Amino acid sequence: MITVVIFGIFGLIVGSFLNVLIIRHGVRSVGGRSTCMACGTQLEWLDMIPVFSWILLYGKCRRCYAHISPQYPLVEATTALLFALIGYSVPSTAYPYALPLIVVYLAIAALLVAIAVYDIRHTIIPDTWVYMFGILAFVSTVLHGLPNNSAWIEFLFAGPIAASPLFFLWLVSGGRWMGLGDAKLALGIGWLLGPILGITAVFFAFVIGALVSVGILLPLPHLIRFLGITSLDKLHVGFTMRSEIPFGPFLIFSCIIIWLSILYDVNISYGFGPLLLLSFS
Repeated sequence: MITVVIFGIFGLIVGSFLNVLIIRHGVRSVGGRSTCMACGTQLEWLDMIPVFSWILLYGKCRRCYAHISPQYPLVEATTALLFALIGYSVPSTAYPYALPLIVVYLAIAALLVAIAVYDIRHTIIPDTWVYMFGILAFVSTVLHGLPNNSAWIEFLFAGPIAASPLFFLWLVSGGRWMGLGDAKLALGIGWLLGPILGITAVFFAFVIGALVSVGILLPLPHLIRFLGITSLDKLHVGFTMRSEIPFGPFLIFSCIIIWLSILYDVNISYGFGPLLLLSFS
């Protein structure tokens, strides 16, 4: 339990930094003090405690009362949860030998969170981040150890195998159906999960994307209107069958689910069978 708490707290801190990275990437340096996005007031340490400050301030700036995006606590809490799950998955007897692998795993989790949120905000995946993810995924498999020499061939082709469906869609559509960044992301997913589970993650992402897209286009707007939650109007206003919905978050969610099942030695093959059939139908 102490391990979970330590990893969770570390995840909160890293999540706070990820918010800065996501907001400032391509705009300004990540260095410098944090300020209110509305009034420019420099934030004190009391206003920057991950998750808790947002809750205590009711999601508003202390000075100008402008609303603070829920992205901040969501990113921090998600990163903390992933870090805690990764830390808990490693037996205490494995320390300190497993420490290099754990560090790589935590870096992968942080990158996946950052890529997903940035893709949601801008519908683009930064090349630097996705390349770093691919390298770390490659390194993680090497650190984990391969059983024999023949596994190297399977391992090297795992990335291209997982990326091939998305690369094909990008190629034949000229980038209209699928971005090349998604194929690059799938490359790292294949190296992280292996060829079979890597390609499974890609097809599962299509299922998740279809379900979420249908939810946005059909029942969700009507439910929001029925409940009178006007603050959520921006989630669906303007969405049509032609709207561009980022695919990266679906890939990442699918990857994380399968990755955690591997870390916890959970057999999910029975559950994914019907989903794969659905994705091909």
